[in-house]
Amino acid sequence: MSTFYIASKLFTYLVLPPGIFIILFLFAAIYAKKFRFIFLLGAFSFYALSNSYVANWLLKPLEAPYKTYQSKDVDAVVILSGGSIEGSPNIPIANGAYKRAIWGLMLANSNNLPVLFSGAGYGSKYSEADAFLDALNELKKYLHVAIPLAYELELNDFSVFIENKSVDTYENAKFSKEIFAKHGITKPKIYLVTSAFHMKRSVKLYEHFGFEVVPSATDFKVSTKEHTNWDYLPSIGALNKSYTALHEYFGILSLYLKGIY
Repeated sequence: MSTFYIASKLFTYLVLPPGIFIILFLFAAIYAKKFRFIFLLGAFSFYALSNSYVANWLLKPLEAPYKTYQSKDVDAVVILSGGSIEGSPNIPIANGAYKRAIWGLMLANSNNLPVLFSGAGYGSKYSEADAFLDALNELKKYLHVAIPLAYELELNDFSVFIENKSVDTYENAKFSKEIFAKHGITKPKIYLVTSAFHMKRSVKLYEHFGFEVVPSATDFKVSTKEHTNWDYLPSIGALNKSYTALHEYFGILSLYLKGIY
C-alpha cells in the first residue's frame, strides 16, 4: 500500500464529515475556557457513532434474529414501503426500499402468493406507492418482467395490490388489517418483508393488529467481512448506520410506552 494512498485515505476520513466535526470539537475543547467537557463529549460521541465497530454493535441485535426465515403456509406477502426519490430519472424507490420490493416480489412469485404493498410516505404528492408502481413499469420495460396488478387483494395467486394511505409503520399494520378483514380473514398469516433493522418493531405492530407474522427480512446493514484498521476511523456510512439503529431503538421504546411491545 503506497504512502500516497494512505495519506489520501487519511485526508478523506479526517477532513470530510464527520471527521472534520470531531477535529473541531477537539480544538474547541483545547482552547475553550468554558464548556470543555461538553466539547469533549461531542467529539467522543461523534467518533463513537461514526465508528464501524459501534455502528455494527448497535445494529446487530436488531438484525441478527432475521438472517433466515421459515417457509410456512401463509395468505400473502406484505411489503413495507421505505422511501421514494421524487424526480429521479430512473429507479425512483430509495435504496433499501428497492431491496424490499424486489425481495418481496421474488418471495411472492416463487410461492404463488399475492403481494400487499403498503405505504404512501409523508406529505409528498409523489408517494412511495407511486415510486413502486413506476419501478414495476421499469421492470416491464427494460427486463420484460410483467408484474400483474390487482384492484383488490386477490388471494391464492401472484398479483400486487397497493395500499397507498399509510404514512408510518403503525398505519401500515392498521390499513393492512382492514384490507384482509374485507376478505373475511380475521387473523391473517403473512410473510412480512422489510429492512432487517426495521423488522423487530414491524413484527410487534403487525402482531398487535392480529397478524400471524413470518418475518422475511432484507436490506441487511451488518456485514460479516473482517474489520480492518480503517474501520477505526470515522465515516459517514457508519454514522448513518448508527443513526438508523438509534432511530429504531427509540421507535421500540415508543411501543413500550404505548403498551404495544
